[in-house]
Amino acid sequence: MDNLENLTNMFAEFLTIYKFVNKKKIADMLKSELENQQKVDIYQLSDGEHSTRDIASQVTPKCGHNTVARYWKQWALQGLVVPAERKGRFKAAFNLEEYGITEVKEEE
Repeated sequence: MDNLENLTNMFAEFLTIYKFVNKKKIADMLKSELENQQKVDIYQLSDGEHSTRDIASQVTPKCGHNTVARYWKQWALQGLVVPAERKGRFKAAFNLEEYGITEVKEEE
């Protein structure tokens, strides 16, 4: 095993422990930030491959690509998304299903 592989394994282990120890705090933050189904859908589509325009056209209700970009900037500051390999794109830092968030029941 080389040094890079050792570091990669150690980082993966650290991340697993971090997510376990902070699960409630992360879940609370996600639930607070993703308070409507549109935001949940945008977050879930944020995979580093989809552009802001791709995502905006897929969510309901429809929104402009600037809305997606604004959410990405806000979520990046909170650590909820991370920069993707493709410049200008972001991907979700957390799997919502791990935190029991798949859909939001909006109040009427």
